[in-house]
Amino acid sequence: MVPVASSALTKLGFRRDVRLFLSVLVGFFIILILVLLVLLQYTVTQAEESAWATFNLTADRAARDLRELPDPFHRDAVGERLNALMTRYELAGVSVRWTDGTSKLAGYRGPGTDTIQRAIPGAIVQMYVNTAALHVMKRRFVWTSIIALVACSAGTLLLVFYVRGILRPVEELLDHARELDGGPADHDETTYLIETFRTSIARLREQEVELKRLHEMEKTRADELQILTATLTRNLTSGFIAIGPDARIVDVNVAAREILELGLDRNFAGRPLDDALGETAFARVVSSALASRRSMNRQEVDLEGTESARKTIGITTVPLFSDADRFLGMLVLFTDLTRVRDLESRLRETQRLAELGEISAGIAHEFRNALSTILGYLKLARRATLPAEVDTRIKGAEAEAVELSRTVDGLLGFAKPVKITPARLDVAALTREIAERLVKETTGVALHFDGDSLEVDGDASLLGRVIENIIRNSLESIHQKGTDGHIVITARQLSRPTLTFRDDGQGVDPAVASRLFLPFQSTKASGAGLGLALARKIIVLHGGDIRLTGEPGEGATVTIEFAQQLDVESGSQVLQ
Repeated sequence: MVPVASSALTKLGFRRDVRLFLSVLVGFFIILILVLLVLLQYTVTQAEESAWATFNLTADRAARDLRELPDPFHRDAVGERLNALMTRYELAGVSVRWTDGTSKLAGYRGPGTDTIQRAIPGAIVQMYVNTAALHVMKRRFVWTSIIALVACSAGTLLLVFYVRGILRPVEELLDHARELDGGPADHDETTYLIETFRTSIARLREQEVELKRLHEMEKTRADELQILTATLTRNLTSGFIAIGPDARIVDVNVAAREILELGLDRNFAGRPLDDALGETAFARVVSSALASRRSMNRQEVDLEGTESARKTIGITTVPLFSDADRFLGMLVLFTDLTRVRDLESRLRETQRLAELGEISAGIAHEFRNALSTILGYLKLARRATLPAEVDTRIKGAEAEAVELSRTVDGLLGFAKPVKITPARLDVAALTREIAERLVKETTGVALHFDGDSLEVDGDASLLGRVIENIIRNSLESIHQKGTDGHIVITARQLSRPTLTFRDDGQGVDPAVASRLFLPFQSTKASGAGLGLALARKIIVLHGGDIRLTGEPGEGATVTIEFAQQLDVESGSQVLQ
């Protein structure tokens, strides 16, 4: 490069020019805005002075007309004269106050009016002129001034805080240019950058020829990783992804596309890993293993961002190295463990319900025997002639014992083995029928049903009990809140057949929502706390899941997910 006689090659010259230009530009706009504000203020002041001059002139003329009258405010005709004065001089209102303290008002006196007072013989006249337009004009001027000053301040702050960011790219270019040839100190910054850019282009052209030669050589070689993946992908039923050492995908088999829901017709070869898989837990785990070049055995992650419901994936990674210990890439093998984990969860839930049933049955039997004895003694006691006070107390004790007996019967019902006889049924139609019947029996609650048919394998009688219990809970919650409400029922075929019940009742505390599915857990004053526990038992028996969410005072939502197909060998299931 030929040296150019100019200022020293520093960042100060360019930064000084840019700062000067931006400062002059911002200063020009600030001065322009201030000048406009001054002109606007002058205009507003002139308009206000002109308006008040007109108002005062009108008041003087009105007072002069009144003085010329022999008796301007005769008590009998004062209203007519005030109205005539308002009409003639376009006043909002007029009032007169005599020397004896009495007064008379005609027209309007209030916000948007100002008072002009004139004295005439025997009275004081106050005329109310409409100044609303003046006040609006002044407020507009004030807001315009505030906005203009804020804009000026914002422009100044942007200039102060962001000019360095504007100049940073040029400074970085200068630093990189110095790294190429040391940066002689007698070049102008722009000339130096242009010359450096030209030199770099010439070098790149020379290197392009060399790269083409190397590329032709590389194309003649068989890629070790591609040969291996081509063999594996034809035989693997698990998900398989081959990744090169540059973190780009080499191949993805059909099973991987189905598990990750990537689409069967998309081409991922050569794409970066993060770009192909997105920001998911799966991609983060694989990227971490690739960065550390470590093997990983069956690590489980929850798959995010898919069209289906949650998936649990078991991942195994195998880093590949050549004989010379050169990193060739990584193989990722993974399996969808969602069904296995769901089956394990169902088994745990079934065992838990069975244990609760055994405990409940034992407790209920003991309570029933004791209650039968208590009720027997109470009935015998009532056969005798007793004082009225004693008889009343025995009746109260008997009523409490009967109520406790009903609770024990409910507990026995929960502990009783449940047998289902599944058949193909439209659970959406069943839900609509039950909901419409229950809502008709009450007042102040509107029902909204959204969804088409939803076919599942299940027992219509048992599922009807679950649906009726949920809807009755919603109705009671709305009535306890004390206002009219809505129940919205949605039936959708998502990843699994799903029913959703939403109400705007008194809601539920999220901290206790999960515990309401246990026996004797209830938020109702008169509830035994067995309805939701039995509902959960029935849904689990059907291979589904039930969840309760909500906020206090904002309503609650119950979501039921059914199994796609109930796996029942004998046509019935029993859950103890």
